Amino acid sequence: MGIHMKTILEWIELSWKCYWEGGYYQYLLLAAVLYLLISHRKKRYVRQTLAFCVCLLLVFLFPLTAKCISFCIGENVYWRVLWLLPTIPVIALAATEFLRSRHSKLVQTILLLCCCGVIALSGKDMLSAGNFTRTNNRMKVPDDIAHIANALQEAAAKDNISEICVMTDDDYPVTYLRVYDPSIKQGYGRRMGGVRNYACYRVYRLLLRPTLNYRKFAKLSKRGGCNFILIRVPEKKIKKIERFGYVKIGEIGSYSLFELKEP
Repeated sequence: MGIHMKTILEWIELSWKCYWEGGYYQYLLLAAVLYLLISHRKKRYVRQTLAFCVCLLLVFLFPLTAKCISFCIGENVYWRVLWLLPTIPVIALAATEFLRSRHSKLVQTILLLCCCGVIALSGKDMLSAGNFTRTNNRMKVPDDIAHIANALQEAAAKDNISEICVMTDDDYPVTYLRVYDPSIKQGYGRRMGGVRNYACYRVYRLLLRPTLNYRKFAKLSKRGGCNFILIRVPEKKIKKIERFGYVKIGEIGSYSLFELKEP
C-alpha cells in the first residue's frame, strides 16, 4: 500500500512538472495569491476566487481523486486538470488590485508596463525548438503516418481489397490514420474509444500486458477481420505472425506492415 501510494504521489508530482515546466507562472500565481490574501482577503470575489483555486488544487493533489480522474481521461494527460486552475485571471486580478491602489496615472502606466513585461518573460516561448514540426502532407499529420496510409492504399489497390482494416500495436498510428484517410478502418480507436468486435477488444487487452504475445496478436487480428497488421516486431518474431497468413510487405520507420494473403 505504501509503495503504491508513493508511486501515485510521484506521478502527481510529474504531472505538475509537465504543466509548469519551462515557465514561471506558478511563482507569479503564488505571489498573486499571497498578495490577495494579505491585502484584499475581505473582498467577497477575492475569497471566492481563492477558494476555487484551493479546492481545485486539493482535487489535483489528493491521490484518490487523482486516480479516479486519470482513469477517466488517461494518466498521460492528467496535467490538463490544471487547465481549470484560473492562473491568468488570478494574476490579472492581483495586478488590477495592485494598480488600482496607485492614484497617479503615470505610476499606474509604468507599473502596468512592468507587469506586462514580467508576465511575458515568465512564460515559455511557443516557437521553441521541438514544439512544432513541419509536415509535407495536406492533412498535417506526421509524415510517417502519411507513408503508412499510402502504403495501405497501394497494397489494397494491388490486391483488389475493397475495405482496409488495420490492427496496430499502439495508439500512435490509431490517432492519426483516419485523420489522413477516413476510409481506413481500424481494429480499435484511440484508448479503445470504439472497437470493431470482441476479438479486437481482446487484442487491445493483450496490448496492455507487459510483454506482447505476437502469436495471439496475429490470431485475434485475423479473427477480428483485420486484413493488415502494423506492428513493431523483432525479426525473430515475424514467423509467429506469418503463421496466420500474414505476409510482411514493407517497413515504415519502426513499424512493419503485414498483409493477410491467406484468409
